[in-house]
Amino acid sequence: MILACTLSNAQDRKDTIRMKDGTEILCQLLKVSEPDSIIQFCIRENGELKVKKVQTAFVDSYSWPGKEQAAKYSKMLGAKNIQDGEIYKGYCYIKPPSPQHELTSTEMAARELNKAKTLVTISFAVISTGLVTAILIPKLITTPSMHGDYWYIDPEDAKRYDNTIKALHIGGYGIAVAGAAIGFSALNHLTKANLLRQESGKGLSLASGRDGLSLVLTF
Repeated sequence: MILACTLSNAQDRKDTIRMKDGTEILCQLLKVSEPDSIIQFCIRENGELKVKKVQTAFVDSYSWPGKEQAAKYSKMLGAKNIQDGEIYKGYCYIKPPSPQHELTSTEMAARELNKAKTLVTISFAVISTGLVTAILIPKLITTPSMHGDYWYIDPEDAKRYDNTIKALHIGGYGIAVAGAAIGFSALNHLTKANLLRQESGKGLSLASGRDGLSLVLTF
């Protein structure tokens, strides 16, 4: 009977949420969670008291004269129901993005150094692959064999052999040049890292001397 009376009185609650689209929700506010930017409330739907939640990004304002009754309603509805409250209509919950950490000059310099290190590693691997292709692989290919008593080499075999060796040389050295270009691109990141490190050293600092402490401006 007490629970039925409580549910009945919920119909007369005076808490109001005003949405940005002009909608007004008469409800019992249960919790306003600032970290999660979520408002939880209960409202009667089809004769049943249901827990709803809405993101504050969609809310223009709210009034909470029944704040002292929130604990009673929350206890009555149960903590689990409040946590699992339904989204109100089409106002979808979108977790607000966490604030991005602004990198310092030292952190940005470290990032540039990591990029340079990665490029140098890739460059070394590509150059090595190119040199193996151009120098070592041709040595592993068998030269055309002699035929008959006249030490005669088939011209077609010789031509295919020469073309293969030439293709390996061109392709291998081309790969090596590409690897060298990747290595040179690392210099750009090294330069940026050096400038950022110099930037992180700028500013005011304290220095001691015969006249006591003084401020030093570093450029």
